[in-house]
Amino acid sequence: MPDLLSHPLFGAWLGIGAIALSLLLILLLAYLRFSLRRRTQAERAFLASWRPLLLSSLQSSVATVLPMVARHERIYFLKLWNQLIRSAGSNEAAENLIAIAYSVGADRYSRRFLTRGKRVECLLATLTLGHLRDHASWDALVLQTMAADNATSIHAFQALVQIDATAAAQQLTPLMLARNDWAIAHIAGILQPAHAAFMLPLLEAADEIRAAHLVRALRLIEALQLPLSHAAILKLLDKDNETDIIIAALRIASDASLLPYIRPHLQHPDWRVRGQAAKVIGRIGEHPDVNRLIPLLADAEWWVRYRAAQSLVGIPFLSMTEIELLRNNLSDRFARDMLSQAIAERQTL
Repeated sequence: MPDLLSHPLFGAWLGIGAIALSLLLILLLAYLRFSLRRRTQAERAFLASWRPLLLSSLQSSVATVLPMVARHERIYFLKLWNQLIRSAGSNEAAENLIAIAYSVGADRYSRRFLTRGKRVECLLATLTLGHLRDHASWDALVLQTMAADNATSIHAFQALVQIDATAAAQQLTPLMLARNDWAIAHIAGILQPAHAAFMLPLLEAADEIRAAHLVRALRLIEALQLPLSHAAILKLLDKDNETDIIIAALRIASDASLLPYIRPHLQHPDWRVRGQAAKVIGRIGEHPDVNRLIPLLADAEWWVRYRAAQSLVGIPFLSMTEIELLRNNLSDRFARDMLSQAIAERQTL
């Protein structure tokens, strides 16, 4: 069999193929640029027509006949509409925008995007249906909360909370606590306007010491500032509990009557617990607790020393003169340095 690489025409065909491929890439780039320019022009034309209408609806209801939203303009409408409803300054303005969305069929094509659209279309549809409080999309949105994609699932959860917070709390609290990929801060932001609906499910989850997602429930209780009972916190502060549970309980503790159960954790074998206990003592501690914090200034772990120093500087019943005198009387150089750092930080505030 002849060697193809040594054939006299092989080099020529290789060069022709390279040129053809280059031309094809050039044509593809030109087409993409042309397509992008055409979409940009179409969106600008849409915005020139619709932005004034939607902006005017923020002040009063639109009485004129609305133009039709063409199929290729639906995404443009949803982008603009969601942008404006987030900035609506009153319930009346929001209701006007909702009325317009229903009048142009945004609810119908948003439901289609939700189940059959591309990812961006699906996300826009999810946001829209939440703002519309569209009960007809409930089951489809519940299905989206189970999606592997983080953004898709958490936006679906947010939409369901907007549609019916009570039903969402009853149906989705276990899922909310189980999805570790949903950031606590993000969930808390979603729940804040509807925290009353989630109070009982979260408090019930916190009452079960062996619950699989207890720590996440406690973090949400902390973020939403929900009132966890004294008895429940005592149970959570038990020294035999897992470290993460004790830390979460310490973060919630805000009652001086809990101090007898908090102070022993200043000697906990895990430095994270010692540091959190020192922080709590600085917030709700009493005069005798100063002498309990001083030894932590010489702790083997830097963060514990830092938390102890912050607490001493932040305790309201100690004056700066007393803190500086305390620092000057410390025999441990690292303890003095840490307290000096905390003093300097406070003076710069």
